[in-house]
Amino acid sequence: MSDRREDHRPVDTRPEGVLDTVSASERDQPSTATQAVHVASLAETIATIRAAHRERCFWMEQRKRADLSLGAYLRTVLGWTLDKPLAERNAIRKQAQEIIDSGEKYVRESRRVVNRATKGKGPAMLPDIPDALRPFAHIVVPQIEMRGKTDELEAVPTKAMTRLAEQLPVHQWALGVRGFGALGLAIIVGEAGDLGNYANPAKLWKRMGVAVIDGKRQGGLLKTAAKSEWTAHGYNRVRRSRLYTIGSALIMSGETPYRQVYLDRKRYETERAQAEGLTVAPAAKIPKNRHEEYRSLGHIDNRARRYVEKRLLRDLWRAWINS
Repeated sequence: MSDRREDHRPVDTRPEGVLDTVSASERDQPSTATQAVHVASLAETIATIRAAHRERCFWMEQRKRADLSLGAYLRTVLGWTLDKPLAERNAIRKQAQEIIDSGEKYVRESRRVVNRATKGKGPAMLPDIPDALRPFAHIVVPQIEMRGKTDELEAVPTKAMTRLAEQLPVHQWALGVRGFGALGLAIIVGEAGDLGNYANPAKLWKRMGVAVIDGKRQGGLLKTAAKSEWTAHGYNRVRRSRLYTIGSALIMSGETPYRQVYLDRKRYETERAQAEGLTVAPAAKIPKNRHEEYRSLGHIDNRARRYVEKRLLRDLWRAWINS
């Protein structure tokens, strides 16, 4: 049996000549059965995207845990302890990162040599292990090589969810947004599901962690806030981070409409702070015990980013509904 996709358009069974009396718009209107097939297909695509997204997130988390564990191990063997002076702790942290960076460079160069040798383009002579890396190479190098395997495993669901996103009706709209594309669309669908299930953009904002609830930004509650308040906010830090990454790509993709929205919003937030009598300055230059007189550049940047992310979700929701 052929695996070619069947044509689900309704088959006309009326007597010959009847079509001549039916308007083109009526003739092209999909039947209820056809609409049901489309809905089922869309639901299946969304469900498969979400499954692939969970698998991708699993491998991302494994890589993150391994990287953090490696850094912690190196800092410990280099003598890091909490009771050491801050400057000494920072120096040890920097040294540990330099060892990891050296290991990554060594692994990259080794792979390049092996690949060239495999293709007959050079001898298989591995580079010398740097002196700083040598005492820890037996730990660092295998760990970085295992990260490469994790990256390969992560790439499988990433490619799958990207291909599936290309089947969504809103895909063409997503392609038109520089810095977003099929993968960005797949990530949001992976986190939020069918966007048609959200009554308005504000519902989607809350799902993705950028809503304002009772005058407070979602997730901006104090640690002493009541459990009921945190429940009302429904904040998911990991989901919020996914949207933050997408928003960063939007504003770093050259001269685009969303970058302009970001710049305009930064200007607005700066003028608003100054109108309130606040001094806008880098956080490092704000005097201690005088925070109420200032608004940091980082604070303004975060507000502008949230605004862009909310605009993207609003536009995506509208495109989804209209498609």
